[in-house]
Amino acid sequence: MASKKEKTGRKGNSKKARIGLGFALWLLAAIVILIVFLVNQKKIASNLKSTGFFDRLVGKTPAFVEKAEIPENNEKNDIEPFSSSVQIDVTDSNKEGVGTGIISQNNAATQNYENSLKQENEALTTDLTTGLPQTVQTVEVPNQIEVQNTQQTESQTTEQTGSTSSATMKLKLYFMMINSDGSLSRKEVVREMKKSDSPLTDAINAIIDGPKPEEGNCRTLVSSGCRLLGASVSNSVATLNFSEEFEFNQYGIEGVLGQLQQIVYTATAFPTVESVQFLIEGEHREFLASEGVSIGVPLSRSNF
Repeated sequence: MASKKEKTGRKGNSKKARIGLGFALWLLAAIVILIVFLVNQKKIASNLKSTGFFDRLVGKTPAFVEKAEIPENNEKNDIEPFSSSVQIDVTDSNKEGVGTGIISQNNAATQNYENSLKQENEALTTDLTTGLPQTVQTVEVPNQIEVQNTQQTESQTTEQTGSTSSATMKLKLYFMMINSDGSLSRKEVVREMKKSDSPLTDAINAIIDGPKPEEGNCRTLVSSGCRLLGASVSNSVATLNFSEEFEFNQYGIEGVLGQLQQIVYTATAFPTVESVQFLIEGEHREFLASEGVSIGVPLSRSNF
């Protein structure tokens, strides 16, 4: 059985061990606190400076705290954009916690927004349904404008076409008059005709067809049944190609001279024509049939 001295020694050793363990724990805690302080030194210093902890406690702020910078973006600024749009009920936050109050208010705002959208959609649907005839009429307006524009375009086209079709030209035509003594003389007639791309052809065909009743007492001596087959102008010479009827004239030699004179004067009334070369069925002829009138060379007004 252990003596009283041995028991006392054991108790002393146990007490020393507990003291050593406690000191080790305190030392470890101090080291942890120091590490945390060193890691968060700037943040802790800025918080101490912003709250004025040392000023209130000892009346003076240490130099390292005074030099600390206070972050511009603090928690208050971070939550301002959210808090400006969502109001947090303090009562709810006290009862259920700040997080619960924010979620509750956010859900309420979202629900109100969805309800307002639903009401607007219902109102819009109702307006479209009840106002359908008015909507259809509004859609038809561009079509009416388009129709009016089309009608105006057609009208303008018609007016332009009409003005083009109504454009006229004045041509000098030469017919023959039989005097009381049986002699022949020319008569100049100015006829207003529809403008075309071949005025020379129009003028010669008008000579073949003869004068109009309102153009007075005159006639054409061009052979009956004669047709103009072609007309061209080159170097001031008009080449006129007639059908074979042109070669025979029912009025004899006077009729042949008369028809040649009518055509030459009418053709040379154009400023680009000085003489006329006659062709019969596309061929050069020296004379007209048995009458002996020469047409082998171009004829001008000086030949009559």
